[in-house]
Amino acid sequence: MMKPILSLTLIWALSSTAGALQCQSCQNDQCTNPPSLPCSSETMCVTATFQVFSSGVAVPQIIKACAPSSVCPATGSQAFSFNAGVLQAVASLQCCNTDNCNTETLPKPVPQPNSLKCFTCDPLISQCNSSQLQCKGAEDRCFKLNVTNGGNTSPVSGCASANLCALGDSLSSLPVLQGLGSFSTPSCCGTSLCNAVTTTASDASCMSLLLGVLIFTLRFFEA
Repeated sequence: MMKPILSLTLIWALSSTAGALQCQSCQNDQCTNPPSLPCSSETMCVTATFQVFSSGVAVPQIIKACAPSSVCPATGSQAFSFNAGVLQAVASLQCCNTDNCNTETLPKPVPQPNSLKCFTCDPLISQCNSSQLQCKGAEDRCFKLNVTNGGNTSPVSGCASANLCALGDSLSSLPVLQGLGSFSTPSCCGTSLCNAVTTTASDASCMSLLLGVLIFTLRFFEA
């Protein structure tokens, strides 16, 4: 009786592995000849090109990988955009569901200003609601949330695309935001200057966020 059970288990394991989606996998500024790796539970591949701006420095980043359903709920193209003043990130993504379908490298996104304006927090003076951002491209929402880094919590606000708001608690899983701390669920609204923040960050909280941004930028330059 044991042998049939073991045989069925082996057949199931082999068939599960054989049926896994294969996606190209890389994360750097070139992604030349990336390897093809099997996905675990993901059913989508993604290719994405990011432009991250920190302290006025633009850092390009290409990501090809198996994609979680929170990022790729369906096949097709989409744009993510996030601007918190000290850190800006824009991305073009393309999701697909066949083996190694994410070979294409997308052009760098170049968003243009739109009609929305949002409040942002200035970490250098520990104040929110005193500075305004001109939103760009797909940024059709104003947002506010809290970032916890190194035991300090700081409010963050600015412009974002609606699909970033829809990620909710999964926001910290985005590659461009990993390493900056844990993010609370964003509160988003769709009219200019609708995201006033009622609390003020401490100097320690603001410096923690700036340190996270610096580490994030250096990490991509070293990749």
